[in-house]
Amino acid sequence: MHNALSQTSGTREGQFVTTLFCARPTTPNIGNDLINRATRDLLYAVFGEETSIVNISAFANGGRGGLSAAQIYDMNRFADGVVIGGGNLFENGQLTIDRHALRSLRTPMMLIGVSHGRIYDAVGAWTHRSDSMPDTEARELVAKAEIAMVRDHGSLAILQAMGVGHVEQAGCPTMFMAPNAPGAPCDGRVLLSVRHPARMSVPPALQWRTPQDVRRLADALRDVYGDRVHLVCHDYMDLEFAAGFPDVPHLYFDDVDRYVAALRGCLLNVTYRLHAFLPCLAFGAHSIHLSYDERGKAMVDTAGMGTWDIDLMTETDLVSAVLARAAAPADYQRLRTQAADGLARMRDLTLSGLQRFAGAVERHRSDAKRR
Repeated sequence: MHNALSQTSGTREGQFVTTLFCARPTTPNIGNDLINRATRDLLYAVFGEETSIVNISAFANGGRGGLSAAQIYDMNRFADGVVIGGGNLFENGQLTIDRHALRSLRTPMMLIGVSHGRIYDAVGAWTHRSDSMPDTEARELVAKAEIAMVRDHGSLAILQAMGVGHVEQAGCPTMFMAPNAPGAPCDGRVLLSVRHPARMSVPPALQWRTPQDVRRLADALRDVYGDRVHLVCHDYMDLEFAAGFPDVPHLYFDDVDRYVAALRGCLLNVTYRLHAFLPCLAFGAHSIHLSYDERGKAMVDTAGMGTWDIDLMTETDLVSAVLARAAAPADYQRLRTQAADGLARMRDLTLSGLQRFAGAVERHRSDAKRR
């Protein structure tokens, strides 16, 4: 899908190229880089390959970044459009918003693939994170956006409960990456994507159980697949955790191309990380997701794979549950086929939203030329 209108407008024919500022999470996590890659590919598909995409941190540092006053000043001067996302920007304290400056943003803005979710408290009940975006900020942010798309039904429900309007549930951009070609090579590796337990917002009993679970999972997988099992670290904090398993080789990715290649080529991916499961779902690589918070569980369910998810809060025999799914790739592919129509609808909704955003960018540019 391609919008040629936004490439050739300007004072001289063919000289004006669309410039989009993209405020994205920049914490050191390969999942954030993957989301950005998938978002970028969608933007190029709609706005054209010549589009200039200026990635900035969603969190202000040194005065610029996010929707800070200095950054909005630059957006009004240089950007034809502003894209916020994708990622967990309604929580984690990762999006800086100067509410006064936001009101002065003249450039069209779009939210894409953003999420909001609750965590488990010490007794296993749902609660909002302490760094969640305040309701007033969330309402003002969405009200300012031309298009607002969240990735899952849990995020949509939370925003609707806040009184936020005109939000669409359109999935995560990583769900729309191209599938593996028929007969694509498999490297035979089994990837166990981990998360440092100290970074998991779960009751203490589950947090302390996680190293034991990973130990048992790694041993059980090696009993089946031998030395093909590798731990995968998504951010550098995971390296400390992986060091506790010196007998299991680990992989760390700081390059998104290498990460995509590893997921595309693996025999099996067992993952505590949502953004290992979603791309595998898109590629067709066999994957098993282990959920421990609302945003992961809700996204897997929204993707049509809820019955395949393993909920760590309720599963009493994690190893058996994983091995049963690992031995049933045909069941995974059957569920994936059943989910395909829903994923296609979300992709169409995402592209439609981007086309509407492209129209808003073009109208803004035309209005600016008349001034």
